[in-house]
Amino acid sequence: MTSKTASNPVPNLPKFDLDALIALQKANLETFFAAQKIMFDFTQTVAKRQTDLLKEVFAKAEGMMKGFDVKKQPQNYVEEAKAAIEKAVADSKELMDLGLKAQSEVVDLFVKRATANFDEVKKLAA
Repeated sequence: MTSKTASNPVPNLPKFDLDALIALQKANLETFFAAQKIMFDFTQTVAKRQTDLLKEVFAKAEGMMKGFDVKKQPQNYVEEAKAAIEKAVADSKELMDLGLKAQSEVVDLFVKRATANFDEVKKLAA
């Protein structure tokens, strides 16, 4: 064995940038934690909103029971029920829109990270 072979046993291997690989993985973790925070915040918002809605429903039901009048026209009760259903549908749509927004933010984060990973891996391989 010559001294040239002993100092560099595999002369054709490309250089490997360990710092760049660590930076890439750190960016991946940061993206994951950012996505996790978005979903956690969304979950908290939904839980708070549902609690508020439940309190509102109970308060309204209690008010209806206290104000129940046998002489009241049935049409009035139908209108109140219709208004309650419309509000429930609107509230459900609001929560669904919040979920879609959070999901969209998370997808955007991951798409940007995947694109950056692709570019960084190309640089590492060059």
